[in-house]
Amino acid sequence: MKKVFLKSKKWEEYRHLIGGLILLTLIFLGYIIPTIITLTMMLFVSWMAIISFTGFRTALIVSGGSFLIRLALFALDKGKMVGGFSTGWMESLEVSLENCVLVSMVFGVVIWIRKILHSKRAGFDEVLGAINLYIWIAIIYACLYSIISRSAPDSFHLDAQLASGTDIEQIKHNFNEVFYFSFITQTTLGYGDIVPVGHLARSLAISQAIIGQFYVAVVLAYILNLWIRDLGHHVDKAQTPE
Repeated sequence: MKKVFLKSKKWEEYRHLIGGLILLTLIFLGYIIPTIITLTMMLFVSWMAIISFTGFRTALIVSGGSFLIRLALFALDKGKMVGGFSTGWMESLEVSLENCVLVSMVFGVVIWIRKILHSKRAGFDEVLGAINLYIWIAIIYACLYSIISRSAPDSFHLDAQLASGTDIEQIKHNFNEVFYFSFITQTTLGYGDIVPVGHLARSLAISQAIIGQFYVAVVLAYILNLWIRDLGHHVDKAQTPE
């Protein structure tokens, strides 16, 4: 009975709605929420999707495995990041959780897009899901930027006037700063207050801008086209005399 509910249309509607509300909450209120809680909420959203697509066991293996592997690497390397910077246990826990969110959402995005592109019909819940997926892509890149900023702090430059009140330490330790940077990069706004200067940071920013525009032009447009077509069929059916 439980599996049937997880596969039902009603559950899909609830999942997209709950996930969208959580992500909107993080966008508007993320600055007052501790990073650990922010990442945990993001992980919860990814779990709802993975469990719906592949089941609880897969979600546990993907998320739990990525978290424990990253934490074990910290323990073996005495809490050092890739760049050789030492971290405390709290920061190690945050980075491990970021790695867990990153892997979980990448896995979720792959199976989700595959499902979307095989869809022949779309309702409002699919449209809402496609919009949520756009935010997922921004979260994935935010995790990557956060890991880079911790490993190589000189990967980003802050404009002294535009980024007033923010410093590199905040970029390293406040996930919402890279979350913000990820969104302005994906939407190609580019305010210039946070600038990628490291080669890897620049490469990721370029790829995100391309993927973000490609997603809107292809995937989201495909879902909207299916939805509009279905709405047209419903209108034609309603107008056809019996």
